[in-house]
Amino acid sequence: MEESKLSERKKTLLYNAIDNYIKVASPITSLLVKNNTLHNLSTATIRNELSALEEMGYLRQLHTSSGRVPTAKGYRFFVNETLKNAKFDKRGLKKVKQEMFSRTNNLTEIVDSISKAILGATNYPTVFVFDGFRNLLIEAIRVVFLLEGQVLVLIETNVGAISNTIFASPFVTKQDCDNASIIFSKIFAGRPVEFLMQNMESFSESIKKSMSEYEEVFKLVLEVLDIYYKGAKSSVKGISKLLDSPVEKKEVKGIINVLDSDAKLVEIMDTEDTDSVTINIGDENSADGLSHMAVVKAPIVFDGKKIATVGVVGPDRLDYASVASVIKFVTDEITRQSIGGRDDKKRRKS
Repeated sequence: MEESKLSERKKTLLYNAIDNYIKVASPITSLLVKNNTLHNLSTATIRNELSALEEMGYLRQLHTSSGRVPTAKGYRFFVNETLKNAKFDKRGLKKVKQEMFSRTNNLTEIVDSISKAILGATNYPTVFVFDGFRNLLIEAIRVVFLLEGQVLVLIETNVGAISNTIFASPFVTKQDCDNASIIFSKIFAGRPVEFLMQNMESFSESIKKSMSEYEEVFKLVLEVLDIYYKGAKSSVKGISKLLDSPVEKKEVKGIINVLDSDAKLVEIMDTEDTDSVTINIGDENSADGLSHMAVVKAPIVFDGKKIATVGVVGPDRLDYASVASVIKFVTDEITRQSIGGRDDKKRRKS
């Protein structure tokens, strides 16, 4: 790695210069570095070091005779050094934990709660991509008859419940819904959503042959599952926060276009099933419109399976350590809660 070619003095200078730039957004100059970091060196020596770092691609000048600012490569160095031995302080994250888990078990509201907690702690747009729906375990399936031609399909999973009110055939009765709920729960409880969806043709055929009276109800259940299963669903909170961040207004439009697209969000939030925080800076992001932005993200793992990805999108001079600590705390806490919840269920059964 080219970072190994950096002398300790260059590393110290570069790290502290970028840290100061992130905090005050003031271009890096030899005088600023001398006053803040390397007091024992002359401004001429520091100027030479800054020029060398610029030639190596860690810094760039905005224009001739101006101070320098970090490049994506410079930010990458800073992030690697910052997170190398980072131990995230959880003491300041009590409020996040309080807001993260509401009493409801509705999956939409749980996602909303997690996103709001991260947004409140970081003050940057928060993205939640529900890209692991197939890994959820079904606990119960309930079809509630509301009125003629309309039913509520409620699917309880190990993470939370999803529900949709949909139109049904006029031939579907309340008794059909009640009976089908009991039967479907017995058949599918404890199985992953993926198992049901991959075998839905054989299940549909079996129900059509042996329980034809519940065929229409089963189609309603599949219709709701299909909404989530066919593509990763995303939600974004706090887009307006971009207007308060140090981002060129002309760049905000491109960023919002990314945040408005499910497909692009799935692309930039892909974590390749890693179990740690990932930080992509500038062109490290695959989507256009993020050349001066950073994405800090991590998978959400529940019962050992990835169910979603959560992250923050912000300017490339965001406070990486702070944002990464929030993301890591949230994802670790969800994993811990899933293990604790599973143990509680075992104790109740024994």
